[in-house]
Parts: sequence; structure tokens; C-alpha cells
Amino acid sequence: MSENTAPDDHSPAPTPIPAAPAAGQAGGVPPGATLQPVAGAAQPPARQSQPMLWLAVLVLLVLLGLSAWWSSQRLYATQAEIAQRLQQAQTHAIEARTIASQNVQATRELAAKLAVLQAREQDLAAQREALQQLVQELAKSRDDAFLGQTEELIALAQQQAELTGTLQPLIGTLQASLQRLKHSTNPRAALVARAVEADLARLKSALVPDVPVAAQRLDQLAGMIDGLQVLGSAQPLQGASAPVASASAGAAGGWRAWLGRWGSAAWRQARQLVTVTRIDRPEALLESPSQHAFLRANLKLRVLNARLDLLSRNAVGFDADMQAVQRALRSQFNAQQPATQMALALARQVSQVNLTAQPAAELQSLQVLAGLGLGSD
Repeated sequence: MSENTAPDDHSPAPTPIPAAPAAGQAGGVPPGATLQPVAGAAQPPARQSQPMLWLAVLVLLVLLGLSAWWSSQRLYATQAEIAQRLQQAQTHAIEARTIASQNVQATRELAAKLAVLQAREQDLAAQREALQQLVQELAKSRDDAFLGQTEELIALAQQQAELTGTLQPLIGTLQASLQRLKHSTNPRAALVARAVEADLARLKSALVPDVPVAAQRLDQLAGMIDGLQVLGSAQPLQGASAPVASASAGAAGGWRAWLGRWGSAAWRQARQLVTVTRIDRPEALLESPSQHAFLRANLKLRVLNARLDLLSRNAVGFDADMQAVQRALRSQFNAQQPATQMALALARQVSQVNLTAQPAAELQSLQVLAGLGLGSD
């Protein structure tokens, strides 16, 4: 085979290499100029694989971007989940602290209640011991307890009788005590029964002041004070004698009857202009209407004080108040007025109540029971 054999069609054609221009040559390539490939010349294999390389780099960059975006999304999701879990953990921690504080408060309350229950238990234990001791004492001295109970009942009934002014509750208590004493086999109960019978006989025949009726009359007297007429009043005194008309004026007829009627009318008008009143206490004329109001108010206070003394069994104060009320009614009010006379009658009736008579003050049964020395060894 000769050296001039034509090259194969598939073999790449050799690329001519341009000669480098000499330094200072005028026809050289200026600096920065791009060498254009010769048309028709075949490119090297590196130039053919360069697009594939850029494509691989682009795909790699896209994959890296997708990976970075997915990683960032996962990171954001992880951060959000972590933040949510932290918030839930904080919420749970707050709830746990709240529950813990509530538990502490509940524990304190339970401790306080437990202390109260323990104190109550101690009180109940003390009361139980006291009751047991009382039961033992009652078992040891049954008769003394029976007589002591009788004494307490009679003493309470006596106090009630002194406060209310009626002997019926005291008499009923003594009768009930007498029946119980008669059924007892204790010899000392017989002594007390005889004393109770003596007290019953004395109380049934005793005269007791009717305090409720007297208090009711005092209330009625206090209500009548506003209608009483004061002596210094400007109005004509009620109860004074009226002018006597001529008997012949009504019997006569004609002009005499007419003249008599006109004369009576003129006389009545004249009496309304001038009033003649006899007053035994001249200083009453100097009192003003406001002083009259104070006079009635003071009299009411006297009556109310007498009522309080009556209910409290203050005999000295009651007598003094009733005497002052009667003096005021006689000296400062019109004694000829029917209302004043009725008020004086009520005051006299109430003043007759004798508060010093207290038949329930000394009971022979209580003296006998006190002399027995109940509860002594």
C-alpha cells in the first residue's frame, strides 16, 4: 500500500494549525480577537461533549435546588412542629403548675378541715366523757336527781310567774310535781310533797294583780291623751253650762217667736266672740300651742313609764308615775270634759294595782328542797 492512499472517510480530517505570527509582525492577530474556526474543518471530540456536560450540570443544579427546597420545607415543617410542641409543652407545664397549686390549696384546706374535725372529735370525746360521768352520777344518786329536777322545774315556774304576773303556770307545775312525788318511794319525797301541797293551798287562795288588764288600760289612757282639752286652750271649754233659752219664746207665737229666735241667734254669735272661762291656774293662759303639744307628749311618756314599771314589777316607780299622771290630768286639763273624766277614772283604776303582793316570791317547797342538801356527800 502506497503512502499516497486516500484517507478513510470516517477518519477525522486533520485541522491545520495556523502559524503563530512573529513578534512585531504587522499581519498578526490583535490581542483579544477571537479565532474563528475554519469553515469545513472538523470539531474535536471535546467540543461535541460540552453540551452534554452543561446539560448534566443543569440537571444537577435543578436537583440540588429541588433538594434544597425540599430540605427547607422539611426544616420549616420541623420548626413549626417543634414550636407547636414547645407551646403544647408550655401549656401543659402551666396546667401542671395550676393543678399543682390547686392540689396544694386543696391539701391545705383538707389539713384545715382535718384539724377542725380533730378539734370536734376532741370536743365530742369531752362531751361523751361528761355524759358518761353524768350517767354514772345519775345511776349513783337517782333519787337526788329526781328531787333536783323537781326543784329546777318549780324554780323555773316561779320565775315565770314573777315575770308574767300570773300563777296558773306555777300552779300547774306544782300539781304535776306533786303527782310525781307521790309515786316516789323516797322518804324525802314525802316531805317535799307536803310542802308542795301547802304552797298549792296558799297560791289558790292568793290575790294576784291582773297585770295584762292594767297594761291594756294604760294603753287606752295613752291613746286618749290627744283628745283631751288643755286649760289654756283658745277654744271654749267643753262641758260648760249652755245659755238657758226663754221658755216663753218657744211657746209664744207671732212676732214674739220671731223676735225670740233672732235674739237667740244674736246671743250665740256674741258668745262666739267673747268667752268667759274660769281658770284656777292663771299661768296656763301663758302657755302656747307648742307647749300644749309638749304637755301631751310628756303625759304620754309618763303613762308609758308607768306601763314599763308595771311590766317590770317596779312598785315604787309605778306608784310615782301614776300619781304624777293623775296630778297632770287634774291641774292641766279640763276636768269638766267627759274624756278627761274617763281618763281620770282609768288612772284611778290602774293606780289601785298592788305590785308589792307577790305570793310566788316565797315557796315552802323550794325551802325544803334547799334544806335537803341535794348533791352533797
